[in-house]
Amino acid sequence: MMNVVQLGQPLAFQARNARIRAEEQRGIRAPLPAPRSAPLTFAPGTGVQTVNAYVARVSRQDPTAGGQLRTALAGKNVPAIFGQLVAPFGLGNHDVADAMAAHLIMRTMVVTGAQPPSPQGVRNVRDSIAQALAHDPKMASEAYRSQIGGEAQLDFLLVNTTWRAIGAGKWPADAAAQYRHSVASSLAREGVDLNTTQLTPDGFAPK
Repeated sequence: MMNVVQLGQPLAFQARNARIRAEEQRGIRAPLPAPRSAPLTFAPGTGVQTVNAYVARVSRQDPTAGGQLRTALAGKNVPAIFGQLVAPFGLGNHDVADAMAAHLIMRTMVVTGAQPPSPQGVRNVRDSIAQALAHDPKMASEAYRSQIGGEAQLDFLLVNTTWRAIGAGKWPADAAAQYRHSVASSLAREGVDLNTTQLTPDGFAPK
């Protein structure tokens, strides 16, 4: 579903920054400069356009599944629901980096069974992503930001629903294992290789 946004760079930023912060505490380095600002905000709207586009893509491959999704998502204000779920972690529903951070964390949780990071850990992931996105010229387009942010929010909700269902034992073990494998593969394409990366209370870190 997601456009591929290579996030190996933000994870590398995060590891580098953690190392530099440790050196700062020992008085070896000067403090890190403030993260470069970038146009990452977008108007979330109600998410109807994102839902319709996603349902259409699914329907082309599996009309039955597409119809079920359309029914399940009918009348749902995806950005509003997303905002309610991520607010305790300091995220909002109108920022691409916020949406991408929630998307990546949620996908990692469903694959590994990890607990969510602390609010500060979530912000660490968000800030690392923001640093990488600051160098993407496509972020100058409000339409592009809305597309990427909206898709990440919808993906978060779909994966969150599945995560809860698997946790409640509503999925057969073999189907859950197949789903986790599929999500892990998509994460690797986005730059999060769970063979070498883990989710900790402080965010993503090398294993």
